[in-house]
Amino acid sequence: MPTYLKLNADGSVGISFAGFGGIIRDNVGQVIVAYAGPLSPCKVIFAELMGLLKGLYICNNRGFLNIEIEVDALLLIQIIKNVDVFCPQFFYFIRKICMALPTLNYMINHVFRQGNACVDCLAKHGSRLEEDMEFGTDNLPHILKGFVNLDKIGLPYIRSG
Repeated sequence: MPTYLKLNADGSVGISFAGFGGIIRDNVGQVIVAYAGPLSPCKVIFAELMGLLKGLYICNNRGFLNIEIEVDALLLIQIIKNVDVFCPQFFYFIRKICMALPTLNYMINHVFRQGNACVDCLAKHGSRLEEDMEFGTDNLPHILKGFVNLDKIGLPYIRSG
């Protein structure tokens, strides 16, 4: 049985900001790469789509093939699986995701928002950036290190906003 990497992706939208973020970890929770980026104010589902799309591009570019994807937007999963959901305004982005997925051996699952703390943090951080960024273990945003450690030991966190 192949070893899977875990990709968590998220989007964040406020009144005057938006961003996306994601994290790819190995089977013991060690961060391989994290990413975040800014978006113009948009719909939440668009931010979620962009978070996933960026993560899929990173997986494809780095040759990661066995991926367990977790997102907290059930609508995103329904869109990808074509479950009676149609978003014509995002057609091209959905198509890019659907073209990237078959190159991977993947499974996609819904995770509750509390289980997506790391990428929620990254998406909010992305909304404050000037451009897309990737982070390794040597330059993770400070607050993210705490969320990663809590995830590793299985402790929940208290939402701060």
